[in-house]
Amino acid sequence: MKRNISISQFAIYSFIVLVFSACQYSKEPNTFSNKQVSIQFPSYLSESNDVYPAKNTLLQAKNDYRDVFFILVDHGQKPGNLGFEMMCDSIMSQLKKNMREPNIEANDSSFTIGNLKAKEFQISGVLSSEQQDHRFLFVIDVFEAPNGHIYQTAGWLLRHKRPLWLKDLQQAAYSIKIKE
Repeated sequence: MKRNISISQFAIYSFIVLVFSACQYSKEPNTFSNKQVSIQFPSYLSESNDVYPAKNTLLQAKNDYRDVFFILVDHGQKPGNLGFEMMCDSIMSQLKKNMREPNIEANDSSFTIGNLKAKEFQISGVLSSEQQDHRFLFVIDVFEAPNGHIYQTAGWLLRHKRPLWLKDLQQAAYSIKIKE
C-alpha cells in the first residue's frame, strides 16, 4: 500500500526538522581574538552588544533562551603593586552593591593559568527586571598578565541552571590567552 503525503503534512514535518536542527549547536567553541587577547566561548552563545555596555568590554556574548551570559573586559594596567587585589575587591564590591541578597557560593580561589595570575569568585544574588526577581549565579575570573595588565571574564546564569552551564563558563574563562 502506497502512502501519499499531503503538502500540509510535508510542511509540518519540514518545520519540525528545521526546529530541531536550529536548536543544535556545534561542539566546537567560538573564538574571539584581537591584538592583545584571545578566548574561546561556547557555540550556543552569540556575540552581542547589549550584555554589558562599557567601553572596556572586548566581548559580549549571550543566549537569551538559556539565560546564559559571558563577557571579557580589559581593565588596563594594574594601579600599583597591590593593584590586582584592589581590582578584585572593587569588582566584587560593585557586584554585591548591585544585587539583593548576595551569597558567596564558593570560596575565592587563586591559581595560575599559563603565565597568568588568576582569581575566581562565585556569588549569587537577586536581580530584578520587569517586576520579576531572578537569582543569578555569577562566576568572575580576574587575570593579571606578567606585564601587569588586568583582564576580567564574567559569566552569569540563573542559579538553578548551574549544573547545566557553569562548567562551560569556567572553561571559557580558562581558555584566555594573552598575546605578547
